[in-house]
Amino acid sequence: MRTSPMILAAVALVAGLAAPLLAALPAHALDVRDLPIARAPEACPHEGPGFVRFSPGGPCTRISGRVRAEAGTPVPARPGAGLDGAARGVVSGAGRVAIDTRTQTEYGPARAYIRLGTGR
Repeated sequence: MRTSPMILAAVALVAGLAAPLLAALPAHALDVRDLPIARAPEACPHEGPGFVRFSPGGPCTRISGRVRAEAGTPVPARPGAGLDGAARGVVSGAGRVAIDTRTQTEYGPARAYIRLGTGR
């Protein structure tokens, strides 16, 4: 896909007009002492192992998963097995992630669970 010369000219014009405006603004240094300190998630032992609460009063969440990878040495292909008869190696991979969220509502416990995976 080719970009038209008119679009390139418009982008150059906007960049040319914005550069002096940005240069006129005062620069401020970032002081890490002014940044908020993140709290560690609190455990939710009543929901089971691995559940934590990321915000006070929020739902309890557990994130889990696994990764699997396999690699093997090349073995000679059988005659007629491949188009070129070259040696083939074995390489494969699979992964899965699961997110389980639980909270108490006025109607009782509520749970949301999702699991995504690829491969075997």
